[in-house]
Amino acid sequence: MIGGGFGRNHILAYQVCDNVEVAAFCQRTRSSAEKIAREFRIANLFTDYRQLLELKGLDAVSVATPPHLHCAIALEAFSRGLHVLCEKPLARNRDEAEAMLAKAQAAKRVHMTAFNFRFIPAVQRMKELLEEGYVGDRIFHLDAVWLTEARMAPDAPLGWRHRKETAGVGVLGDTGVHLIDLVRWLAGDFSRVCGHAAIFNKERRLPDGAGKGAVTVEDSCIFMAELAGGVQATIQVSGVARGSIFQSIRIFGSEGVLRVDIDRKNPDWVVGRLWGAQGANSHLQPLPIPERLTQGLNLSDPKRVPGEFIFSNLTRRFAHGIRAGEEAIPSFREGLEAQRVIDAVLRSVEEKSWVRVV
Repeated sequence: MIGGGFGRNHILAYQVCDNVEVAAFCQRTRSSAEKIAREFRIANLFTDYRQLLELKGLDAVSVATPPHLHCAIALEAFSRGLHVLCEKPLARNRDEAEAMLAKAQAAKRVHMTAFNFRFIPAVQRMKELLEEGYVGDRIFHLDAVWLTEARMAPDAPLGWRHRKETAGVGVLGDTGVHLIDLVRWLAGDFSRVCGHAAIFNKERRLPDGAGKGAVTVEDSCIFMAELAGGVQATIQVSGVARGSIFQSIRIFGSEGVLRVDIDRKNPDWVVGRLWGAQGANSHLQPLPIPERLTQGLNLSDPKRVPGEFIFSNLTRRFAHGIRAGEEAIPSFREGLEAQRVIDAVLRSVEEKSWVRVV
């Protein structure tokens, strides 16, 4: 495991997988690395990922570092014959993501992008109902929002998330990339986009107190999109929406509508809420989530739930793919496709025009 922070969820997820051992952990700050290694009883501790990759007997590596390190770590890991599960966004731009996918394919290693929100039960059920024809044989409109206040505090110091060279993108990488992946998975590929982005807090104090530094990635972004088949979509992501930590997706088809809400302020947010309606003049009604999609859910320790219940769907697929020599989905291909959309949105923001996703 390389990277702390969200790396905790990776570790929790691996530890509920059968016959998987987290053999080594790496984090740049030694005191933080030692704390996590003690908590999860991980035998090998490193502060340099290169030293971890030299450890004998490893099968795979999970990457939860800032995005500017994803490409270098993945390429070296594949060169050493390791399989890789990488956090989102997969890279800082399309070129890096393409290089990562090409190396994975050349090395014939299993590769996954951490799109864990595919495994929210309400989203899973929405996918099933769409495939069963609940909204009809054609989708007309889709709208999706992801609102947080993570970038609101003006007194928060300048960190890696605020700089293009380390993060690649701002809120589009924090949360927008999840929405882009979900929209692709549920409704089809993006054809073209037209966006507007804003940086509301343009400067932040430097961590050492020696003045201020410029914020070079977006706090908020809204964009329109045309999907395959002519589907119209609108997507809004914001890190400066006071009082919010909320996601929603609505899909309108020829015969019905489906809506998913995920409110992180609810204790069972990992399940989500699902509504639907069919036919003319109908009203949205709550739809049940089958028990098979919530098996294993234990809400007694909220800090462990995202890793043990949601993220473990990724780690189990990853482990199975390694053992069986099979592709694991969502792969780096899905990470690359999302990166192509992000790059097109940012180009659209700059050019103030519609841009093809290529």
